Amino acid sequence: AIMGKSIVALIPVKGNSERVPMKNLRKFGDSSLFELKLSQLSKAKGFDEIVVSSEEDMILSMAKENGFGTHERDPKYSTSDIPMSDVYSYIASEIVAENIAWINVTNPLAGPDCYSKAVEIYKRMDEEYDCLLSVSEVKDYLFYHGLPLNFKPAPWEKSQNLTGLVEMTFVINILKRQKMVEWRSCVGNAPYFYKLSRLESWDIDFQEDFDFCEMIHAKAK
Repeated sequence: AIMGKSIVALIPVKGNSERVPMKNLRKFGDSSLFELKLSQLSKAKGFDEIVVSSEEDMILSMAKENGFGTHERDPKYSTSDIPMSDVYSYIASEIVAENIAWINVTNPLAGPDCYSKAVEIYKRMDEEYDCLLSVSEVKDYLFYHGLPLNFKPAPWEKSQNLTGLVEMTFVINILKRQKMVEWRSCVGNAPYFYKLSRLESWDIDFQEDFDFCEMIHAKAK
């Protein structure tokens, strides 16, 4: 059975972002991506603690004010020259937890139930799996190095029949903390794919993603 501080939700939040300036803290609806995610996670079930990892004082003090745990990140791990692998192993080695649920704040349309369900699945997951990864099914016609990857040119397939490809969405990935240090990533050798809809998975990378999600979020209220 999972014991102790079994599952800690870890929220990595950089102060600044390159493609959409200050995207985590700027106004999103009547909140911000960061505050919205904290509020969604505080309504989710199954986490023993929620910890925000950041190099930015303002983010850490907002987390503390709202009763969340904090990890003060060495600023060098928030620069773009440090490979993500180093960030994964560094943060995981600094956290007290048996399992880490790595959760980004850039998926505003993933609500509390989406997280509660992931934890529930992880807790009763078969031994053959070594991590839970949130994914979204890709039902598009894809080429790889000039060759069709998931379809044949004839007979032509309907897009809903294109199966077998999934993409990682980073809504939530759960794994043993020790494995995260060892693998230097959140992907093991036998992942359980936790499938989410396109909307729940929507990730804010560019300004148009920000605008789109803000609009959908406002409508859903």
